[in-house]
Amino acid sequence: MSNEDIKVVSKKKPEVNDSSKELISTSEAPVNIFSGIKKKKTIINSLRDLVNGQEEKSTFINVKKLQTEWKNIGQLDNPKDKTLWTTYNALLDRFYDNRSIYFELKELDRKKNLESKIKLCDKAEKLINNKNIMKSVSVLNNIHNDFKHIGPAPVNKQEDLWDRLKSASDELYKKKKKFISNIKNILNENLDKKNELLTEIKSFSNLKFDDIKKWNEKSKEILILKDKWNSIGGTPKKNSKLLSKEFWTSFKSFYNDKSNFFKKIDDLYLSNLIIKNSLINRVENIKDSDDWIVSTKEIISIQKEWQKVGKVPLKKKDQIYKKFKKVCDHYFDRKRIEDKDSIKLHNDNFKAKNKICGAILKLSKKKEFNQEEFLDLQIKFLELGHVPKESIDTIKNKYKDSLQILLKSASKFMDSNELNNFKFIIEINTLSNNPFSKNKIYKKKIEIRNKINTIQSDIKNLKNNIDFLKESEAANKLKKEYISKIEGSDKEIDSLKLQLNLINKV
Repeated sequence: MSNEDIKVVSKKKPEVNDSSKELISTSEAPVNIFSGIKKKKTIINSLRDLVNGQEEKSTFINVKKLQTEWKNIGQLDNPKDKTLWTTYNALLDRFYDNRSIYFELKELDRKKNLESKIKLCDKAEKLINNKNIMKSVSVLNNIHNDFKHIGPAPVNKQEDLWDRLKSASDELYKKKKKFISNIKNILNENLDKKNELLTEIKSFSNLKFDDIKKWNEKSKEILILKDKWNSIGGTPKKNSKLLSKEFWTSFKSFYNDKSNFFKKIDDLYLSNLIIKNSLINRVENIKDSDDWIVSTKEIISIQKEWQKVGKVPLKKKDQIYKKFKKVCDHYFDRKRIEDKDSIKLHNDNFKAKNKICGAILKLSKKKEFNQEEFLDLQIKFLELGHVPKESIDTIKNKYKDSLQILLKSASKFMDSNELNNFKFIIEINTLSNNPFSKNKIYKKKIEIRNKINTIQSDIKNLKNNIDFLKESEAANKLKKEYISKIEGSDKEIDSLKLQLNLINKV
């Protein structure tokens, strides 16, 4: 380095403290260190030639090109880089200080550099209030790099500019340290939360259920644990990998157990499917038989077996049932066609029931009708046998409608007790003609008896209360109220006993 170089170097530049060094990044594009050193030396030699050479119009342009090349190389991780930077900076200062012909241009350039550096300082100061600390630090690194390579500002402003940038950098770096400290606390809290979830999910290991519903309930629970796990943030790096491995191993283990259970269920369903197919084949073999007695018994027996067989795969459920129903219907449809006497009987029953419905409607048009006359019609209707399959709903609805019209007519001349007893008789007659209603009739008896016992108990209490009442105007009024209730209750008991007698005759 020349004596002239050394002279300029003695002008001190603001030093970057340790905290700001952390923030300043290397060059924008990676450069081979040795190649970069060599290029910088070449730039310095070229710059020295320009500084020491004769002034020309192109000198300033060539210096700016060398500055751009230097900036593109960026900072290098090599002790020589600082020395090269000092020499380079000193040569630039000599260039701007010693070229009077370009003084005006130099001042303009320094002014532009000042504006650029002020903008960078403003930008750095705004980063202090940015919530994303780590992103702000990254941006600050780029600001330092740009600040360093902009070029000199006016000498009287250089120190102030650097102090502004350094002050913003120090403040942001303090926030970074605090942020990192808080991150550690958060990571440890997350670790505690995940350890709790790990303990919970381990309780799902080696579950043994024979019920699909229980497996599905547990699946919902473990999915809630999974969502909680995913909602918790990171943990300390040293714990993260092992913790995650243990959790997801337990999670997968549960679903492996569940999968094995459902595999067994699927095997059972397939076995049931085979059984049901064999039952269909048995019906297939006799569906065209003319031995009605034997074949009917056999098919009914097969239908009972079918009901005892468990579930089949869901995809096959409707298909297998339709197939079974089809072969059974084929047989019974044939049986209906062949049984001409039955068909005639069913048609006759339909006509007779239709006629009875007409008679009930005719009866309902009278101002007052004889209950016994209706009950005879009802019993005849109920005692008639089956009607053709396609006419079942028609006759059911017709009977129901005629009954409603009759009850509406009866309500005009019967009091509420009489109407209730009439409805009760209709209900009992219906039950008595249904072979599957014995249990319902028995329950009805118990219900009536319990009601009678309750009312009798209430009457007894009322009578006791009357005995305890003293003679007074208020007491006499209360006695009348109690006596009225007793009389009403006696009537209700009589009505219930009548209903009980009717049931006992069934």
